[in-house]
Amino acid sequence: MSKILKKIGVTIIGLSLLAMVAPVQGATVEELQAQIATLTASLAALQAQLTALGGTSAAAPAACAGITFTQNLSQTMTGTDVKCLQAILNLTADTQVAATGVGSQGNETTHFGPLTKAAVVNFQEKYAATILTPLGLTAGTGFVGAQTRAKLNAMIAGTVPTTPTTPTTPTTPGTGTEGTLSATAASTPADGGNVYVSQEKVSVAGLNVKALGSDIKLSRLDIGFITRPWLNISTITIVDGTTEVISYEVTQANTIEVTVGSSYLVRITGLNINVPKDTIKTLTIKVTGKLVAGDNTETITYQIAANALRGTDGIGIEQYAPSTALTARTFVVKSGDTATLEITANADNPKDRPVIVSDSAVTTGIVLAKVDVKAKSNGAILRTVKFTDSTASGTLSVVYLYDGDTLLSSTSSVGTGDSVFTNINLTIPKDTTKTLTLKADIAKLGVDYVAGDACTITISAATDFTAEDATTYAAVTSYGGSTVTPGVAYFYTKAPSLALVSTSITGLTGTTGSLSPQQADAKIRINVTAQGGDIYIPVYSATAASSGIVMATSTVAGNVTTAYTFDSNATLDSTGVAWLVPSGGTKWFEASAMLTNNAAALNVYALINSVKWGTTVAAVQQETVANDWTWGLTDFKTSNIYLQTAL
Repeated sequence: MSKILKKIGVTIIGLSLLAMVAPVQGATVEELQAQIATLTASLAALQAQLTALGGTSAAAPAACAGITFTQNLSQTMTGTDVKCLQAILNLTADTQVAATGVGSQGNETTHFGPLTKAAVVNFQEKYAATILTPLGLTAGTGFVGAQTRAKLNAMIAGTVPTTPTTPTTPTTPGTGTEGTLSATAASTPADGGNVYVSQEKVSVAGLNVKALGSDIKLSRLDIGFITRPWLNISTITIVDGTTEVISYEVTQANTIEVTVGSSYLVRITGLNINVPKDTIKTLTIKVTGKLVAGDNTETITYQIAANALRGTDGIGIEQYAPSTALTARTFVVKSGDTATLEITANADNPKDRPVIVSDSAVTTGIVLAKVDVKAKSNGAILRTVKFTDSTASGTLSVVYLYDGDTLLSSTSSVGTGDSVFTNINLTIPKDTTKTLTLKADIAKLGVDYVAGDACTITISAATDFTAEDATTYAAVTSYGGSTVTPGVAYFYTKAPSLALVSTSITGLTGTTGSLSPQQADAKIRINVTAQGGDIYIPVYSATAASSGIVMATSTVAGNVTTAYTFDSNATLDSTGVAWLVPSGGTKWFEASAMLTNNAAALNVYALINSVKWGTTVAAVQQETVANDWTWGLTDFKTSNIYLQTAL
C-alpha cells in the first residue's frame, strides 16, 4: 500500500509542476489538457487500487470525525453515523448515494433512506469478498451489519480490515484436525405447530447437528423467513439439549431484508456451542410469538438455508451446514383458542362410608368430594363452583373449597338444593389439572340430624362451573367430562369401618366323575375396625336377619344350594350372641360357602351383601338389627367359577 501512496503523491506533484512550467515551455492548451487527462487517469487508477486494499485515497471524510460504526444500520434509521456512511459511499461514483442534490457529496444527511440503502447494496457487492462471501451471500442486502461495519471502520482508519470476530478453535479432544459439519431436521417438534401469544419460548423446530473428524464450535445460525419476522416473533431462543444458549430479540433493525417483501434473514451469532467429534447434538429453536393488532392468527414460513449454520473445526477452518437447504416449515401464531374445562372425579374421590362425628361439638375437616379440573386449549380462570346436597339433612355447617392446602372459597349457605363457592379466581394453565377438595364442618349430631343420617353431594360438569379464558377473559362455554358423585357419607358417633382382606373360590370334584366341578368352596375375609366405641357383630344363625355377616351368591335362587359358615378372631360376648370388636381395635371375620350346582351349567361367585352391627349387645339381640350396612360392598366378592351341569 505504501508504494501506491508514493505513486499517488508523485502523480499529484506532476500535476502541480505541469501547471507551473507549461506556460514557460509554450505548450498549447490542447497539449496541456491531454497531459492533465493522462495524469488524472493515473491518479484514478491508483485510487482504485488503494480502495480495493481497504484504504482511502485521502483523509476520512469530515462527517466521519469521531465516528466508529458500533451499531447495525438499516432503512428509516437516523444519526450522525448515517451521515458518515453516506460520506464514505460518496467517495466513489460506483457507490455514491446521489450524483447531485440531497445525499450527494457535500450534501449528506442523517437519514437512512432508499437511496442510501441502494448505495449500501452497491458497496457490499463491490467488496463482496470481505462482506458477502463470509456470510454465504451473493447479493447485497442494504443492511449494515457486522461485516459491513468492519469494512467501513477500516476505511475510516485507512487500514486493511480484519475479520470482525476471531473464530474460537475448539480446545476439547479433536483439536488439531480438520472436521466436517452436517445438519438435518429433527423429527420433533412437528411441523405446523401452534404458538399462542400467551406462551413464551415455544419449540417450533429441531436441528440434529453432527461433527465429523474434529470437534466443531458453532458460532452462527441463519434462519430465513418469507415475511417480516419482527411482526410476529418477539424472540428466538436456541436451546442445546435442555440448556438455553441464547435468546435473540427479533426487531426490524437486526433483521436482514434480503428481498423486500419476500426474503428476510435473522442471523443469530455468539452461539459458542461445542459439538464433540463424531457425535450428534440436537438444537431446539423456540419462539415467542406476537400478533399485529386486529389479527387472530398468522402462519409463519421459515427455512434453514444451505450453509446457514457456521462453526470452526480443530484447525480453525470455518465449516458450514447443511449442504443443501432444509425443507421449509411453518408454525402458526394464534391469539389462542378459548379455554375449555374437563371435569372428572379424582381417583381418591370418597366412596360410601361411615363418618365419625361428635354429639357435643362441631366436627371439622371432613372430606366430601375430590374433583379434577383440567384446562384445555388455553389457560382458564375458575370463578365459581356449585354443589348440591341432595339429602339436605342439615348436617353441613360450613363447606370449604381447597386447591391442595390453599383455601379458595367457603360457604355457610348450605341447605336444600344448590350451594355456590364464589370469588375463587384460580388460574389453571393450559393442559394442567387441578384437584379441588370439598371439606365440611359437620354440625353436632342430635341437634339437626340423628345417627345414620347421610350427606349425598353431586357436582355437575355441565352446569356447576363458571370460568374465563386466562388470555382473553372470554367466558368458557365448553365444560366436558362427567358429573362427580362422591360416595354417601353416613354420620355416626360410633361405627365400624370395613376392609377387604382376601377372597378365594375353588372348584371341587363332584359325584359324577368327569363332569366336575359341580361344587365350589368360596371364602371372603374382611377386617372390622371399631371407631368411636365398641362395636358388636351378631353371630351367624339360620335366620338371615340375625346374621352379622350376610353372604350370598350371584345366581338365581334354586340354581345353587349353598351352605354357609362363619368364623372370626373376635371375642364372643357372655351371652354368645355377638362378637365384640373393642373400641379402636380390628378383628377379622371370614364367611365361607359351599356352592353346589343343581341346575344347568353356569358361572357363579360369592359376595358379602350386608354387615349388621350395633353398639350394644341388646341392639344385636333384636331380630332386625337397626344398623344394616349394605353400601360400599362392591369389592367384597370372589372371582367367577364355572360349575358343570348337574345330573
